[in-house]
Amino acid sequence: MAALAVTNSFTAGTAIVAAQMNTNFTDVVTWATGSPNLSTSGSTTTISGKLAVTELATFSNQVYLAGSTQQLVYEGSSANDYETFIAATNPTADRTITFPDATGTVALTESIEWNNANNILTNSVFN
Repeated sequence: MAALAVTNSFTAGTAIVAAQMNTNFTDVVTWATGSPNLSTSGSTTTISGKLAVTELATFSNQVYLAGSTQQLVYEGSSANDYETFIAATNPTADRTITFPDATGTVALTESIEWNNANNILTNSVFN
């Protein structure tokens, strides 16, 4: 998709013809409703303020979170006062957390029943 290039030249004291503005508006709408590229490969696009994505956002490679509040926030299926936050403490070295290639629930250490864990260890056979 080509870059958006709209140029308006007006002279003070002359009338602005609506058709000229409509053509430029149509150009902007066509660009914005297509698949616009905000930058080229290898360059950085900075957005100051908030960026709202209401459908699908696709990222290639890494998503980098910087700043003092580095969290992933999930609203859930209903917009209310409750969200799920995923955050990491301030790392002292590079860390990798890998989820297994499996479907299931990730258990928090507070939700593990230690009696069951001890039974599993007691009844296990080790080579």
